[in-house]
Amino acid sequence: MNLQAIEPLKPLGIKLLHCTETEAVFSLPLVGNRNDKATVFAGSQYSVLVLAGWYLTSTWSTGQQLGSKVAIKDSQVQYPKAAWSDLRIVARFVSPPDRRPSGHWRALLSVEARDELGELVSQFSGDYRILQS
Repeated sequence: MNLQAIEPLKPLGIKLLHCTETEAVFSLPLVGNRNDKATVFAGSQYSVLVLAGWYLTSTWSTGQQLGSKVAIKDSQVQYPKAAWSDLRIVARFVSPPDRRPSGHWRALLSVEARDELGELVSQFSGDYRILQS
């Protein structure tokens, strides 16, 4: 998977900090992502939350030799607190990915964004599919 092919990555300032088969960590800067209230725009947060889940799922599926055709099927997001600083985003699997009757694989993820004080500013639940040809 090629992060550089994701066009919004650069304009939003999203950076991959590290990734293993169980965790992906990204950052999102406040600068360039402010809304009219001078906090981090919820749309920017949503973008990095979805991307972190997609990247972790793609990393896992590539490691399992399942390919990297990954798509988000469903999601839910909460914003419990306004974000006034740069964010650290961490994606993790809720449970191990499993094969569906359709032949595709399902990956359920939890992704959290925390501010510079470590306080939760957004939480994302994502249902991803690893598509088999």
